[in-house]
Amino acid sequence: MALPIFQFLMLRWIYRLGIWAEALWKISKLDLALTPTHPDRGGGIAFLSRAPPPFGLILFALSSVTSSTIASRILFQGETLQEYQWSYLAAFVILVAILSAPMLVFAPRLLALKERGLHQYGELASTYNQAFHSKWVESGGVTEDRLLGTGDIQSQAALENSFRVVSEIKPTPFELGDFLGMAAPGLAPALPLLLTIMPASVLLKAFMKLAASAG
Repeated sequence: MALPIFQFLMLRWIYRLGIWAEALWKISKLDLALTPTHPDRGGGIAFLSRAPPPFGLILFALSSVTSSTIASRILFQGETLQEYQWSYLAAFVILVAILSAPMLVFAPRLLALKERGLHQYGELASTYNQAFHSKWVESGGVTEDRLLGTGDIQSQAALENSFRVVSEIKPTPFELGDFLGMAAPGLAPALPLLLTIMPASVLLKAFMKLAASAG
């Protein structure tokens, strides 16, 4: 009785994923006013990175079913985790790639935005720096009265910061933290399987050491 319900829910999620992918594709075709110096390093659409983490529920559900099947075979049929670890990881990576793929529709736009921004702001920076150098370095008439209070130095720093923002534009709206927020729920059901190859105390110490190093 539970299997048809599970299949129905999975089909619903596949349908929703299709709608999400279609919506992103249509949005990517719009005449978006992307700004290369937007502080989100995504032209102004980095807020879309909040969307992938909820798809971690799909990974959690599929991983739970897969992990329980593997655990049953280990406990009752004498099989080992090593027989399934690579197939499990391969399936997990494929699922993560499928769920993340819709966000890649913005990659051409963002890469083009970055290239155009680097050209435009690089040209602007060259022009400004040449004028700055000519005014403050080559003129030879710089005095403290002229130098103090001038906005030229602040403008040069602001231009440098703008160029840095452009150079850090990402090819996709989401960041590593958003990606991990989607993948982590899928790995959680597989963690108990590690108890079949190592004691709980050793596993706990390993996680504590990992958490300490990450902190």
